[in-house]
Amino acid sequence: MLMSYSLSIIIPVYNGEKFINKNFDNCLNIIKKIKAQIIYIDNCSQDKSFLKLRKKIKNNKDFTLLKVPKKFERSPGIARNLGIQKSKSNNIIFLDIDDKLETKNLSKLLTFLSNKNTNFIYLKKKTINQNMRYIKSHNPFISYTKNNMSRFFRKNNNMAVISIIFKKKFLIKNKLIFQKGIYEDIFFLFKAHFYNSKKIYYFPFTVYIKCSHSKSITGSALTFQHLERLFFAWKNIDKFLRKKLNKKRYNALLGDIQYRWRGEFANEYKKIKNSNLSLSKKREFFDFIVNRYKRFIIPNFNSLTLKDKIVKNILKLN
Repeated sequence: MLMSYSLSIIIPVYNGEKFINKNFDNCLNIIKKIKAQIIYIDNCSQDKSFLKLRKKIKNNKDFTLLKVPKKFERSPGIARNLGIQKSKSNNIIFLDIDDKLETKNLSKLLTFLSNKNTNFIYLKKKTINQNMRYIKSHNPFISYTKNNMSRFFRKNNNMAVISIIFKKKFLIKNKLIFQKGIYEDIFFLFKAHFYNSKKIYYFPFTVYIKCSHSKSITGSALTFQHLERLFFAWKNIDKFLRKKLNKKRYNALLGDIQYRWRGEFANEYKKIKNSNLSLSKKREFFDFIVNRYKRFIIPNFNSLTLKDKIVKNILKLN
């Protein structure tokens, strides 16, 4: 497989017209620093994103502009799948259109990558607000594998594919692709850890800068789609493990899986409760999550956390 770039940067775009100028300038600065391939994938935008990008890119050979089929509108995972196929580097990073990369640390990153035998590397990430003010850094990842998955279910950990360098050969070998919809990162990243057999490294210099705002897909107003897709992410993980593990190994992990199911239900309950939705809409959303999560939460569990107490109270489980 001929790799003509040091890094492929895959950027899904959906109605991102107002972010394009800053993102494109950032990408121009990137290709001045390293040999990078920039892949924009328009997700059937309803604004002028595609036209604006096409005009900016023109004949620049380091930029590629693609478009996903209409049926996958607003599905960043499908756009990323297309970007993986078209990438010309074994090093892949996914960048959101409203975010940017810190260019000063990219050369260090490539040196770091060249010295590590790994399938993916986590990068230091920081979040800034719309006024470019620093909000927070993010803790290093939680390491887990097929043989040690308890930590994934028991601890808070990274659930987003941004700020990770993936090896293309690893993704292709294990047929790792994103599903359509939102919260597609969770299942994809879980499978990456499941199939990984090499050491995972953490690059300690800030590379990924997350720009926080309310208009992102997962940051926008709560909808049934948000609730449904997050539920399906955990359902898919459960289904995947039932298929990949023998009964004995699955049952040994069942307590950890159930711990997560209860925690996710409680998180969704609190999210709805603390939202600005009307009381009637909150009741609809409460019924929605109860009907889904109750089927997967085994009753008669010991209340280990405050979240467990919420689950028992709401679901009326003994």
